[in-house]
Amino acid sequence: MTSRILQEDSGLILTEASDVLINNNYIETNSFTTNSPVVQNTAITQVYVSNVISITTGQPIVPSVTVTEDEVSTASPIVTGTPEVNSTPITQISSFSAGSILTGRPDVEDAADPNEQYEQVVQQMFGGWPKRIYDHTDLAVSRGHSQGYRSLYKFGYNPDVDTTEETVWGNAGDYIWLDSAVTMFVSSTSANDSGTGIGARTILIQGLDEDYNEIEETITLNGQTQVATQLSYLRVYRSFVTLAGSNEGTSGVIYIGSSGATGGVPNSSVYASISIGNQTQIAAYTVPAGHTLYIDEINFTAAVSQAQKLVHCKFNSRDYESNVFRTRFVQVIQSNQLIQSFKYPQEFTEKTDLECRVSTDTTNTAIGASFQGVLIKNET
Repeated sequence: MTSRILQEDSGLILTEASDVLINNNYIETNSFTTNSPVVQNTAITQVYVSNVISITTGQPIVPSVTVTEDEVSTASPIVTGTPEVNSTPITQISSFSAGSILTGRPDVEDAADPNEQYEQVVQQMFGGWPKRIYDHTDLAVSRGHSQGYRSLYKFGYNPDVDTTEETVWGNAGDYIWLDSAVTMFVSSTSANDSGTGIGARTILIQGLDEDYNEIEETITLNGQTQVATQLSYLRVYRSFVTLAGSNEGTSGVIYIGSSGATGGVPNSSVYASISIGNQTQIAAYTVPAGHTLYIDEINFTAAVSQAQKLVHCKFNSRDYESNVFRTRFVQVIQSNQLIQSFKYPQEFTEKTDLECRVSTDTTNTAIGASFQGVLIKNET
């Protein structure tokens, strides 16, 4: 049996956001010869070939969208005016070091001996003032440019000298030359001389220890109450105020003495005192260990109240381990000043004690004295 089945479907129209779809299906069966057919359940496979032709849509509706724009910007050559810069502190830290420097052997011509040239300098300068001609000038020593050399100036004042010979210093009688180092005690006759008072607050003590080495320390005052030193002193040759209250100096007399005092005055020994000028007045000194002192000038000044009355002036020294002072200079003056200069400075070795001593043939005479020179450290 020959049969033909033709199926045609059409007419599906899509609206709004749908496509128009035309579907044509063709099914043919040719040359079927069958007996009496017995048809079982048969699976039918249908194959569709779909083509979309000429789709026309309406105006699309686009929802809100987030738009991201990436841009790459480049700057063309930029020309600016002169920049204005405020004041700015500039700190420059430089570190320079020299290394691996190799030079050839220098050629040195013959030169004059500078020592010979120096000795040819005129020995009198500035209207006749003497000038030391040696390897160290006075000014170089005072400025500390001469290593191992120091200037020394010691002065003292005694306001009341009588007929008995005594030391030119701020206390009556003789300066105390100790045989061993001791702790000393500092006090004042005024309660205002204290760490918070209107008078002197601190003092500096300078002296020598038991081995004749130089020592010093600062003491804070406590009025009439004695304050012990931390160091032990064989000699005290200078002390002065380093800090004061509104008085700008001492309110009373400051004593450096032995333990025990009444009203700030030591009951027994007085080693030094500060009464005028905020400093001790001691025309005495001991050459420190390891040094030699060269004295080039001694000075005495007296104010005798009566005519035909004299002052006997002496400069004494005592060598180490000796118990004898000997007079190295003596003069007699009236109411005037005596200045003794030495063309060749006088030498005094280490641990030598030195002292200016005076006496008068009247009473209540005020006398001052001083000596000066160069203290030189011994070569080892």
